[in-house]
Amino acid sequence: MVGILHRGEEAYKNMVQKTRSIWSYVATHYLDQFDYFHIGGDDMHVIVENMRSLLLEHESEPIDAREEGQIFGQLASKGSQALFFRGGAGYTIDRIGLKKLHEYMPECATKVHKPAEDNIISMCSRKVGLVLGDNRDSCTGQQRSHSMHPGVLSFARGLSTSELDEQLKFWGLLSHPLEKTVKVGMKIGFESASNHSVTFHQLRYHSWFARHHALLYRACPANTILGKFANRTDDLITEGGA
Repeated sequence: MVGILHRGEEAYKNMVQKTRSIWSYVATHYLDQFDYFHIGGDDMHVIVENMRSLLLEHESEPIDAREEGQIFGQLASKGSQALFFRGGAGYTIDRIGLKKLHEYMPECATKVHKPAEDNIISMCSRKVGLVLGDNRDSCTGQQRSHSMHPGVLSFARGLSTSELDEQLKFWGLLSHPLEKTVKVGMKIGFESASNHSVTFHQLRYHSWFARHHALLYRACPANTILGKFANRTDDLITEGGA
């Protein structure tokens, strides 16, 4: 664990400055060691195999041959506001993109003390000409990076009616990745997430991580409720992979 200095207080409402410092630290120490960098909180679960597949989709050319740099994640829109990445699900940036963002950091929101780091970093990324990539499944339009935990996605659990309406309106503004005239919107239930989902947010407890992992990799003991569910062989469980 590394303690990284940043401007302002150690608080959630100061996430903009904390994230600026994180990206600067990573760029200073690790820029030449990796092709891609992903940021997220300690309540985010990453399905590594699906992340690898997603990165391969974005490799249309060698990274060092790129000029623009890429950053991609769960794109969101709110009214007339420009597209931005939802921070809860995390977002990924390639080496060229991180180098450009790092060089711009002295001008990127240096005096902003707010929690909305996702919006600010997206804004700074646009200013340096990064390509904002869409993580959604290009075939179905379903989300692959999720700013909510599986319980909310499946049953709208924990959301009031007004909160659910707000979320539905929020995602309803987004067009299909390929068919721009088609609105995909947010779905609840088994259609809420792509079979190739990459990240889930708001898994706040170790037990939640363990259950999520066990269901994904069919590691639940067979004599438990989760084990009986995870070891089913019907289409509900086996269709589509992870």
